[in-house]
Amino acid sequence: MFDKCPGAVHIRTPTIIVKKCPECGNEVEIFSNEMLTRCTKCGFTIYSDLESCVQWCKYAVECVGEEMYQRLKKKRIAFVCLGNSCRSQMAEALARKMSERPNLEFMSMGTDPADEVAPEAVQALKEEGIPWRGKPKGIQDGEPIDIAVSMGCDVGCPVIPGAEKIEWEIPDPKGKGIESYRETVALLKEKIAELLKEIE
Repeated sequence: MFDKCPGAVHIRTPTIIVKKCPECGNEVEIFSNEMLTRCTKCGFTIYSDLESCVQWCKYAVECVGEEMYQRLKKKRIAFVCLGNSCRSQMAEALARKMSERPNLEFMSMGTDPADEVAPEAVQALKEEGIPWRGKPKGIQDGEPIDIAVSMGCDVGCPVIPGAEKIEWEIPDPKGKGIESYRETVALLKEKIAELLKEIE
């Protein structure tokens, strides 16, 4: 394990972070470029911002070990379509509601994002008890995605390097009225339930 965080070598002026020891409650100072320190009162090991670091840092496995890395590492799942205004937005919202697993993170994006989420999509989600305020988002270069779920290749299959690809054939409800959006919600709920069972 490293004494200094190799992922923070670009930090020229480290700052001091004050954290409470989870063992005894004592306040402990740790520099922002340090991986860990020990409580001066009870000796408990205190990490800088371990859960956050594990999500992005390429040194995380070396720093914390394989067992802790697997326990803390989140799997990022992106629902992708063309405009990110209907199906993928609803999939993201429903997955967030349906999943109780803290190691899963859901998002949505589009190859050609629209200006806003379709009002019918917002209404259909509201009927499911989800007050949704998502905004269409494009595919970001370099954003780490573990699983990319495409809503259907008729909209142009996105390529996200490094991501496992899953293809769903979800009919586009755009312009077909609220009932079509309700049917899409019902289909998405089935597909998401299956996905959650398959993901480790």
